[in-house]
Amino acid sequence: MARINLSGGSYDARAVSVAAQRVLNLYVEPVPQEDGEPIQFAYYPTPGLIRAAKWAGLGRCAYQTSQGDALFIIADSVLLLSSSETLSQIGTVALGASPIRMSDNGTTLFIVDGTSAGGWYCSMPAKPGGHYGAITQISDSAFYGSPTIAICDTFFLFVNPNTTNWYTSPAQFADEATTPFDSLYVASDETSLNTIIGIEVVGQYVWLFSRTQVEFWYDSGAADFPFQRVQGVTVEAGAISPYSIAKIPTTGNAPNGGIMWLGRDRSGYARVYLGQQTTAAPVSTFPVDGALQAMGDLSGAVASVYQQDGHVFYVLTVPGQSSSWVYDVSTGLWHERCGLDANGNEVQIRPLFWAQAYGKTWAVDRDNGTIYQVALDAQDDAGIPIKRQRAFPHLLTAGTRGIHRKFTLDMQQAANVTVNVDWSDDRGASFCSPQPLVLGSTGNVWPTLWRLGMARDRVYRLTWTDPGATALMGAFIDIDPVQS
Repeated sequence: MARINLSGGSYDARAVSVAAQRVLNLYVEPVPQEDGEPIQFAYYPTPGLIRAAKWAGLGRCAYQTSQGDALFIIADSVLLLSSSETLSQIGTVALGASPIRMSDNGTTLFIVDGTSAGGWYCSMPAKPGGHYGAITQISDSAFYGSPTIAICDTFFLFVNPNTTNWYTSPAQFADEATTPFDSLYVASDETSLNTIIGIEVVGQYVWLFSRTQVEFWYDSGAADFPFQRVQGVTVEAGAISPYSIAKIPTTGNAPNGGIMWLGRDRSGYARVYLGQQTTAAPVSTFPVDGALQAMGDLSGAVASVYQQDGHVFYVLTVPGQSSSWVYDVSTGLWHERCGLDANGNEVQIRPLFWAQAYGKTWAVDRDNGTIYQVALDAQDDAGIPIKRQRAFPHLLTAGTRGIHRKFTLDMQQAANVTVNVDWSDDRGASFCSPQPLVLGSTGNVWPTLWRLGMARDRVYRLTWTDPGATALMGAFIDIDPVQS
């Protein structure tokens, strides 16, 4: 029998007759070919969710402090999650539904919500889990609000909303009385002359995102304004949503770390970019670009980055869409993630903001304030099944019909797991009723379907929701070509 090799990530071409290889709630791991294994890729289940704590309201932020604490904002409450999974409120901010961003300089925590008056700060404990100071709303006239916040050499960096300006705090900001803002610590976008969308720092470079371009600045130590633009260097792609901008840690594909965002350029719209040092390139494939550009308004897109088992995931969610697009920076491959509603329909995943602390990954629910542990050994979403799907490449028999005699699944076995197999004989336009394949409880089981009819071009697809520690490698197919 011939092996059907699976390779790569999710790839739905503009025409399903070209490719419709969806990868849903599965992430891809390449198998080193020097190991002599017969496959190139394995597909593992994405992590599930375990309820850890709950607070009433919308989840708006998740953040790990420089000291290692896990902080969340739910509704208007700023919350500390302990390593024992207990929640304590350390203060409040303005009530709202918009995302919130936090940063700290080691001694002071600063919070912004994107509105002109939306800035709060507090002192931080000397060690993790200690006492935080009172959260105080800033009233300094030289603070203008910001949708994002970054830190560079103890300066907090902000964007003046809906302007071409950005500004900074004084170095090592502590409070308004002892370290007031300086109204002269303001600069403008100097090259694109566009509205500034967001700001972030990678290494020692400040990335200043306008609508169509990125400028670079650095800490020059000047007395009048401490930052200076890097001359002659820009990235010709701006940002669509400030909340899609996320730093990524060091990986094999980003040796010194980097930054990702949902961007656009002067000639087009909606691509995902990966930047390092002072360069960037799009990493979204044509199908991902097409899916994003079909979603309409992307200004509310939210992204988070987390690392698990060596895979660095950039999770991009556009509110209101049924699935999130996830880029595995470690492999350079995309997959989709979705949740299920009570009727089994695909819906947006529950988490919207992610953070890591205490050796675990955490996420906060977008709607109900539940804080989850995100774990690879959790096989459902806090009691809700997870739909997993992998569509196969087109199988053709040199333009003639072929008799599909046998389909054998190459998959790690798991007790009480049924995989539904369906297929399309009209080049991916429609699929037949699914046929169940029951996985075995031992490793030496090869689930097989027999007498599968005839086709010139067939696309197989696997779908399952049963929990189990599976790994999908592909399938074996027995096809006899005929003359017509």
